[in-house]
Amino acid sequence: MAGTEMQRVVDEDDDIPRRSVARSSWDWNKICAYHTNRVVRIQDANLGYLYWGIVTIVVLYIQIVVFHIEGRHTFQEPGLGAVITKFKGKGFTKDGKAFDAPDLRYPIIEPSGAFLMTRRVTVKDQKMGTCIDWDSPERCPCGEHATCGPENFCEVKGWCPSLGDGNMEHPPQGAEVEEILGLEDAVLMIVAGIGFPSIGQTFHVAGSSPDSSTLHKHITVPQLLELADPPVKLEDVAQTGCIIAVNFFWSCDLSWRSDCEPQLSVKRLDAGTGFVQKRAKKKTTNGVETREAVYMYGLRLIVDSSGIGRQISLVPIVIQLGSCLALVQIASMAADFLMVRMYDKERCDAYYRCKVVETKDYSEMQERLDLVSDQRARAREMVSGGQIRSGGTGAGVSLGLGAGARGSMSAVLRGRNVGARSGASG
Repeated sequence: MAGTEMQRVVDEDDDIPRRSVARSSWDWNKICAYHTNRVVRIQDANLGYLYWGIVTIVVLYIQIVVFHIEGRHTFQEPGLGAVITKFKGKGFTKDGKAFDAPDLRYPIIEPSGAFLMTRRVTVKDQKMGTCIDWDSPERCPCGEHATCGPENFCEVKGWCPSLGDGNMEHPPQGAEVEEILGLEDAVLMIVAGIGFPSIGQTFHVAGSSPDSSTLHKHITVPQLLELADPPVKLEDVAQTGCIIAVNFFWSCDLSWRSDCEPQLSVKRLDAGTGFVQKRAKKKTTNGVETREAVYMYGLRLIVDSSGIGRQISLVPIVIQLGSCLALVQIASMAADFLMVRMYDKERCDAYYRCKVVETKDYSEMQERLDLVSDQRARAREMVSGGQIRSGGTGAGVSLGLGAGARGSMSAVLRGRNVGARSGASG
């Protein structure tokens, strides 16, 4: 019986039975898979010293500086402070006049401090006229609204005789100068407090703790001036006055304690220029308006209460621990950088091979695979369109695999047909 000759070209895809692809169940091991870094343990003393040294520095920095000194593991809030200053005492002049608190302090109640008069210059019965303005004296030649006076100063319209900064050392004739004595025994009572609304409802008052200092509650004027930076003596500023800042700074850690006390800071601010307040009181007599001008030199106290409250919180702790883990990576980066640079070439290459795994260059192989796929697609299109006879395509199609691959499938099929004919003739 004669065998049937098989086609010389067989599509390899037709030999593969078409099977219905069953929908596989979800593999949670693959779905929940994650990536992790591979760790290489380098046994080198020098690199180990560097690595663990940097790690130790980072850990100590986080523990001492960040946690202990700066307190970044706590929730921090600026406080709302309040102060009040009271004055008790009297002053006297050489001619026997007495001054009590309403006379020495102006204004009497001030929310941010106090003013204490040490010297007063008064000019009564000033009248409107033309004279030198000693608040801002100008030399001749003068402008449009001024004339040159006998002292080579410009005279302008104003309250005369003038009293200002330019002639305080030599007041005009008729001025009354009063120097206040006896302020060494005057007492200041300063009350300061602060609250932190987001941390607690407690309002902290300075000096309320049993072991706190209550010096600021009853402190004399000379004692307060001695605490200034630099120290000030009352007799040195009695003529010109000065500006003194008194600051209560609170740094309260309310994690474990409910009480808190401030630090007192006193500093002179005027840099030697002094301080003066000016007042004027007008009156009209027989249709003539007059004025009484008063210059008051003294101590201007600026009292302030401010600070920060802290309380341990989980959120900043987690943030700082994350910063610590991030900073530890500096140790690994520094050790890796020196590992392939600080030794001889042979040893550096050995460390490089341990640290770095280089892959093969797959770019050329990918190009060849793409070429094979394109040739197979063109061959199928030509066979399906009838452009190539079924008996002559196997050996004529190049699959991009070299000369040895031409017609390999057709040769195998021809071998099978020859064997079948031989069996039939036998």
